[in-house]
Amino acid sequence: MASNVVYGPLQLLVIGFGQAALPLDFVNQLRRLRDDGIVRLVDAVYVAKDEHGGLTQIHATDFNQEEIVVFGLLAGALFGYGAAGEEGAMLGAVAGGLAAEGGEFGLDSDDMDEIADRIPRGSAAAFILLEHLWAIGLKDSLRDTHGVVIAHGWLTPATLIAMGQEAAAEAEIDNR
Repeated sequence: MASNVVYGPLQLLVIGFGQAALPLDFVNQLRRLRDDGIVRLVDAVYVAKDEHGGLTQIHATDFNQEEIVVFGLLAGALFGYGAAGEEGAMLGAVAGGLAAEGGEFGLDSDDMDEIADRIPRGSAAAFILLEHLWAIGLKDSLRDTHGVVIAHGWLTPATLIAMGQEAAAEAEIDNR
């Protein structure tokens, strides 16, 4: 396994679209993030179902075959270590590397069939595994200073609204 391989934090996004056509603005924004070196596509799959039930599938990755195998080795080793310690790491690395070499990287055809079955006609879904390149230095700094991420998540307008509603409900209960 290559010890000098450095990855940024990974994030899986599952996005639903109310139309079967791939939204061009979304594609352009993702392309801009990639071109600017902010993110890299580890794996991306877009599945659309038209009004007649016809499927369109688009797969993309920024990894070359060698990077896919190394990533498979690392991911398999980490998974195996979590499951069974050092022995599991060795077995996981072998399994991950073999899967990546065999083209079983990311979602397989069974996964795609299940996704397609769940998508309503006239809509689409995207499954995107992003590597956050911008955060590599921050991740390294946390590791070097023994920092630990305790929690993380997206703070969206909807989240803030929900938090406000919870606070109001709690305040109402406290005032009784």
